[in-house]
Amino acid sequence: MSEPDSPHTPVGDSPDSQDSYMARSMSTTLVTKHRRADRSKKQGKSKPGSRLGKLDESMMKRVHSAPGLADQDVEASLPKIKIGICAMDKKAKSKPMKAILQRLLAFGEFETELFGDDNILNNPVSQWPNCDCLLSWHSEGFPLKKAQQYAALRKPYLINDMLMQDILLDRRKVYQQLQKSGIPVPLHIIVDRDSLSGDQKDPEGFVETEDYVELNGVQVKKPFVEKPVNGEDHNIHIYYPHSMGGGVKKLYRKVENRSGDYDPNHPGSTRRDGSYIIEEFLTTGGTDVKVYTVGPRYAHAEARKSPVVDGKVTRSADGKEVRFPVLLSPQEKEIARMVCLAFGQKVCGFDLLRSERGKSYVCDVNGWSFVKNSDKYYDDTAGILRNVILSAIAPHRMSASPMPQGAFTRQDSAAGPTVLPMSSPLDEPMFSAFDDDVADSSEEGHEELRCVLAVVRHGDRTPKQKMKMKITQAPMLDLLHRHIDGKGKQAKLKSPNELQELLDATHHILGELEKEHKAHKAPQGLDALKPDADADELREKFRIVRTVLEQGGSFAGINRKVQIKPLKWSQPEEGSKEEPRVTEALLILKHGGVLTHAGRQQAEDLGKLFRTVMYPRYGPAGNGFLRLHSTYRHDLKIYTSDEGRVQTSAAAFTQGLLDLEGTSLTPILVSLVKKDAGMLDAFGKGASEDIQLAKSELYSQMTWDKDSKSSAFTEPQVTTTLPSPPPSPKPRKASLEETSVPSPLPSPRSAKSLSSVDLTHQSASSPSAQSALKSPQGPSFSDAKSPPARVASRSMLESGSRSNIHEALANYRSGAEMSAPTSRRQTGDGDRPKIHPMPNNPLSLLTKLTAFIKVLVEQLRQQCLEEKVDKHAEAVKAYSALTQSPKEWTQEGGVPCGDERLLLMFDRWRKLLKAFHNEKKKQYDISKIPDIYDSAKYDAIHNSHLPLDLQPVYQTAKVLAEAVIPNEYGIDPAQKLRIGSKICNALLGKLLADLANMRDESLATAGQETPTDEASPYGNPDEGDLGSLSMQDTSRPSDFASEAASQRSVQGEALGASGSLHSQKSGLMGTEDSPEDGEDPESEVDKETIHRLCPTYATDINSPLRHVRTRIYFTSESHVHSLINVLRFSHLAGANNGSPVSAMVSEEAQQMLHDATELDYLTHIIIRMYENKRVPVDSPQRFRIELLFSPGASFNPYEVVPLHKDHTLPVQPRACLHKGKEVYLSQLEQLCVPHSTPTKASTYTYSMF
Repeated sequence: MSEPDSPHTPVGDSPDSQDSYMARSMSTTLVTKHRRADRSKKQGKSKPGSRLGKLDESMMKRVHSAPGLADQDVEASLPKIKIGICAMDKKAKSKPMKAILQRLLAFGEFETELFGDDNILNNPVSQWPNCDCLLSWHSEGFPLKKAQQYAALRKPYLINDMLMQDILLDRRKVYQQLQKSGIPVPLHIIVDRDSLSGDQKDPEGFVETEDYVELNGVQVKKPFVEKPVNGEDHNIHIYYPHSMGGGVKKLYRKVENRSGDYDPNHPGSTRRDGSYIIEEFLTTGGTDVKVYTVGPRYAHAEARKSPVVDGKVTRSADGKEVRFPVLLSPQEKEIARMVCLAFGQKVCGFDLLRSERGKSYVCDVNGWSFVKNSDKYYDDTAGILRNVILSAIAPHRMSASPMPQGAFTRQDSAAGPTVLPMSSPLDEPMFSAFDDDVADSSEEGHEELRCVLAVVRHGDRTPKQKMKMKITQAPMLDLLHRHIDGKGKQAKLKSPNELQELLDATHHILGELEKEHKAHKAPQGLDALKPDADADELREKFRIVRTVLEQGGSFAGINRKVQIKPLKWSQPEEGSKEEPRVTEALLILKHGGVLTHAGRQQAEDLGKLFRTVMYPRYGPAGNGFLRLHSTYRHDLKIYTSDEGRVQTSAAAFTQGLLDLEGTSLTPILVSLVKKDAGMLDAFGKGASEDIQLAKSELYSQMTWDKDSKSSAFTEPQVTTTLPSPPPSPKPRKASLEETSVPSPLPSPRSAKSLSSVDLTHQSASSPSAQSALKSPQGPSFSDAKSPPARVASRSMLESGSRSNIHEALANYRSGAEMSAPTSRRQTGDGDRPKIHPMPNNPLSLLTKLTAFIKVLVEQLRQQCLEEKVDKHAEAVKAYSALTQSPKEWTQEGGVPCGDERLLLMFDRWRKLLKAFHNEKKKQYDISKIPDIYDSAKYDAIHNSHLPLDLQPVYQTAKVLAEAVIPNEYGIDPAQKLRIGSKICNALLGKLLADLANMRDESLATAGQETPTDEASPYGNPDEGDLGSLSMQDTSRPSDFASEAASQRSVQGEALGASGSLHSQKSGLMGTEDSPEDGEDPESEVDKETIHRLCPTYATDINSPLRHVRTRIYFTSESHVHSLINVLRFSHLAGANNGSPVSAMVSEEAQQMLHDATELDYLTHIIIRMYENKRVPVDSPQRFRIELLFSPGASFNPYEVVPLHKDHTLPVQPRACLHKGKEVYLSQLEQLCVPHSTPTKASTYTYSMF
């Protein structure tokens, strides 16, 4: 194989380098020519048409095709080419080097000379042995300068350029050479401190903040990677943002089974002790790819577990790091060729980052590198090196093809010794069919698991809370001006420094308020003035702010944020150059909603459960899921919404699923979990008005008073988009006339409130009501709001009323009735739609719940007054589910669980009480029932050790919440379907795209298989080949897409024109060729940057081409309710169109879902797709669907025995929703596509051809 000319001419590559060999071979070559000429003359005497002449012609062809066979005496007399090995003995005598040299020597054309450490280190280069070809490379302790002098002196042919190896020792030069050659590298800056003088620590233009570093205008945000410029220094740091827990991951050369450790307490500031490259951290799915080149036309790639995940090195039984060969895309093959040529290193290794953006980047070039434990690679390398050396030194011997001896023969009992042909990277290898050790099989043994999709609610969390207060204090307003956004609308405080500034300002204001309070005394001899209630309340609110900010002792994490919004602006004097100043602002403190230790434990346990029951546990390997994942036949991606508790739940689940080590979840969160707020966070457009209808009907029935024939409730808040108020003035551009924000905006509509309408005259099930439910605009609502909640001051604590609240508690304990609903609800003179499970006389339960909460608030009030706080005691660091294992959680007796204090617990319940019941208007805000139940269940789980009457609150709130929560997403099936499809349409579209993409790949792969009568769960040795792979750097339009599209077309005919997945560009499987207007071409939801095994080298893997796709979507309760409703009632849309459609969900499952009124933490819906290989590819029955469901940790905390030990409720087992084995992918698409947002098909980056 001849090599193209390199742009870099290595030392010794001139024609003079061949002189020594040519002088020795010239005479032998002349003799060979004369002997061949004499033999040709003798052969020419035979007659052309005779049998002997034909035989002679055949012999001549054999002679020309393999002259070594006829001229063994002549070829043996040719001098051998001497290959010098100039490297440290540790590398030169390594197992891979010995294997390659053994194969080279087997050709009989070469001899090797090992220079040896003593010779290299102690003797001058003039005493080093001569050679025709030099293999030399740098390693620790190697004198590179001496080797370069030797190459200049002797001028041997160089496999790797010696001068270019200097560049490889400096990462700065490596990156410069990569960029010069047009090879993609990550965004980076080079912080060069080598030339700094005096006390200067940083180069000019370098800026470092909490969230990013910047040099000369180039900004790199955290997470980022910091590399020493010395190529031999492997102490690399990864810096994580505080929004994801902060800290630093320190990577180093492998020590036993470790290659990295995470330091959660690192301050996050970069190193100043040398020069470094700082580059963006690219998420790669927890996988690193190492590429090995042998010349510019050959590249071998291996994938391994990235050390950035948990720092644990995965090793095989013989102690070697586990790596598996993977395919390279055509673009990556071109990168390999360019790297080889750019650095003049024919034998070279480099690190490739396959970003989830869909692109690949080179992040390091290592020079001379070999693959370990691959006989196929050793064969290829020896063959390529032979061609390279002969073409450069003895091109006249290229026509000879001597047979390798010894190591290249195997014994065949039938035919004697058989020569194994040398493999070439251009060959098309053959490989066996897919084996069921990858995928689950049915009882018949011919179904394969192809896809596992799961939608999961987050784990157990603390109650979400929000506090609002108006501020006019100068320190707070100064803080607002320092951090206000460019539009002048608000200041968001989330970073540790920003929150610390807020805490400092709070301490200062509280100190001033305390001084004023002490000085507020009457003159001696007079009665003390009455305390100022407003001052007490203001002081108490700032104490709440201080208490919340001081929770945990540090600000690292993803759970607290503060907003400060301007309310009033000053009016500068005319002609003044002063900027407008805020004179009053609104402070909004959001806290709580944090994943608990129990929530993390639940998520980890669920991940372990998935690992053991969702995937196969049988087959020749016997290692089930981890075997599947470690061999890169598992395409795993985990998505999450933007909320901290959801992200942490996803990371904990991933740790259990992949059996990862470490207490902190930050590295897992950054490396393996991908945020997609648009799909998992955003509220469905157009669903708000249907939700208002459902809530109004629900609230009216819950507060219906049979005596007065009316309902009294606080109307649900309007969630439709309201017009924005005029923007706040921007600094330097504010209008002088703008002095305050406008008055509250009017409601978008002014129709009569539904809460005051007589509900006894119209049924929602009537045609008119149904048309109203389906109306795109819906009814109007007045802008009623709940009464504002206020925080109790100390004086309020001391003056609480205790009248008649203990009577309600006694009634509860005597067995107050909370009976099940009747079959039909009667409200007045007419029928209303039945709400399941509405309790009898819910209004009386609301009254009882109010009384129970009053009891609880009074008990908390007394405990706050009696609490003794040791101001000198050290603050106990609160538990963090993000950075601590559940085993590190501890419980102190007599105090609330976690870092919540009694004052905060009292404030939480008091605010709920005031928001829930308006005593003056005698109205109930039913929207607070879910929050009350949330708090009641949290306290029942985590604070049952406190002397509080929590059980009556929990039991009563549970009955009411079971009626409220599921019916907020629709009362009747049609409304549930309409609301659900608008909330989860993007998620549902993504799920359908996942299934369709997997079907496409399966069909394309099936097209390469030879049909068999029966598929064995352990593979069939007689099955035909799946096809071939080429390592060429060329790509052609693959039949993959066209074949899959044709199969989709066949299977999609049943969907009709409007429901087709592929009939239009906007369909589910639309094209990616032309992004829509305003769309970022790199913002694709799911780039197919998966790792495909290379079957040429993965000889110990039964199914290198096919894999199982897993997608896990962590989200909130609203998406789970919505998806369940769509799956339950999607068949009704077809029924409304006049065409009967069979439901996917069985009758038993419908009843189970009807009764499952609570979808608790870690509720999950699972979709598994199987492929039946015995069914024709064009049959809709080839792909079968399973639907599984679990309501999560929906247990009564007072009935779970292990609860008091670790506060962890178990997760309910999964149940089947599908009808036996009668649900197929085509049916799922037919029912769900109309309720989904089309998602584009992902591009297959790694072609199988």
